[in-house]
Amino acid sequence: MINYTPPKQVSCNILVHLLIIAFLIPIPVLGDDVKQNTYPDQVYPEYATGFSVDYHEGYKVVTVDKPWRGSNESFTYVLVKKGMKSPQLGIGEEIITIPSEKFVSLSSTHFPYLPILGVTSSLKGVINKNTVYTPEVVSLIQDGKVIDVSGGGSGMTAGINLEVLIDLNPDLVMTYATGLPEYDAHPKLQEAGIPVVLNSEYMEENPLGRAEWIKFMSVFFDREREANAYFEKIKKEYLSHVDSVNSLNVTRPTVFLNNNWQGTWNMAGGNSYVAKLLKDAGADYLWSDDTTTGSIPLDFEFVYEKAQHADYWLNPGTAMTLKDLLGEDARYSEFDAFKSKKIYNNNARVNAEGGNDYWESGVAHPETILKDLIKIFHPEIVSEHNFVYYRHME
Repeated sequence: MINYTPPKQVSCNILVHLLIIAFLIPIPVLGDDVKQNTYPDQVYPEYATGFSVDYHEGYKVVTVDKPWRGSNESFTYVLVKKGMKSPQLGIGEEIITIPSEKFVSLSSTHFPYLPILGVTSSLKGVINKNTVYTPEVVSLIQDGKVIDVSGGGSGMTAGINLEVLIDLNPDLVMTYATGLPEYDAHPKLQEAGIPVVLNSEYMEENPLGRAEWIKFMSVFFDREREANAYFEKIKKEYLSHVDSVNSLNVTRPTVFLNNNWQGTWNMAGGNSYVAKLLKDAGADYLWSDDTTTGSIPLDFEFVYEKAQHADYWLNPGTAMTLKDLLGEDARYSEFDAFKSKKIYNNNARVNAEGGNDYWESGVAHPETILKDLIKIFHPEIVSEHNFVYYRHME
C-alpha cells in the first residue's frame, strides 16, 4: 500500500475553491426576513397624496404631508408594536404604540372605517356623540362603552373636555388640523402627553384618494390586509361606473352647487373632490374651469348670472323642501333648475341632531355617491340603484 500526501499547493487550491463556493451560496438577510415576517401585509397609497408609510424591522414610519390648506409642514409618526424596542427618533418624530386598543376619534369621518377594519371595539371616545350616524358606533355609545369627550366651548380646542380625555387614558387620539390655533386640538393634546395623530383626508382632491385613508387608519391597528381588500373593491366599482359614463354619447347636463348663506355663496372649486365626482358622473359643472381645490366665495348676483339656466342644482344646504329654499331666499325661484324641480340634496340620511351621513360614511363610499349622481344625470346606467345619500327635493 502506498501512502500519498498531496502537495501543500494542491491542498490550498482545494481550500480556496471551497471558500469561493461558500461565498456564492446566497445567505438570507436576517433584517429582510424580520421585516417581511413582522408586516406581511403592507399598504401604499395609490390615489391619496397626503400620507406615506414605510416599513422597517419591527416598526412603521407614517408621514402626513401638508395636513391643512397652505401648510408646508409634515408630521412623522413611528409606530412600534407593544413590547418592541423603539428605534432612535429623528427630529420631530413621535412614538405611537400599536395596535391601538383605546382609540379616540375627534372626527366623524373616521367612524365608518372601524367596522370595515374590524376594530370598532377599540373606540373609547368621540366628540359630539349625538351627531354620530355610523350604527356600530351609535350602539357602543348607547351601551356606555364610548365616552363623549366634548367640552362646553366653541372651536376644537375649547370643545374638548381635557380632563375627561386624560381620565380615559387613550393610546391614540386621531384628529384633523386647520392651521388655526383656536380650532386645532393637537398642540394642546401633545402638551398633555396624549398620543395624537393628524388625519388630513379632507385635503384630498380625488374621491378615491379620500377613501384611501382607510389604509392610513389601518396601520395603527395592524389591519392592512382588510384595508387593501376594501379599497380594491370600491375602486373597481367606482372606475367601472366611470367607464360606463364615458361610453355615453350624450350632452352632459349643466350643474351648480350649494346655496347663498349669510350673503356668501360658497361654490366648490373646479379642482375639488366634489367637482371630480360631478365630472365622473357625467355632468358639466359650471365652475369646472376653476383651479381652486377648496371653496370659492361668491355673491348671489354672480352665481345667478352664470347658473340661471343650469339644468341641475345640487346640495342647497340643509333645506328639505323647495318651500324651505324659498324661505331662505325668494330669488331662488328665478333659477331654471328651481322651475323644473331639478334640485337634489345630499341630506337623505340625517339623524335627529343633524348628523349627516353623507359627510360620515360617504367619505368611505365614493362609489355609492357616484351612483347617486349618475342616477340623477344618467339614470339609464344605474336603473336598479336607489338613492342612498341624495334625495329629490319637492
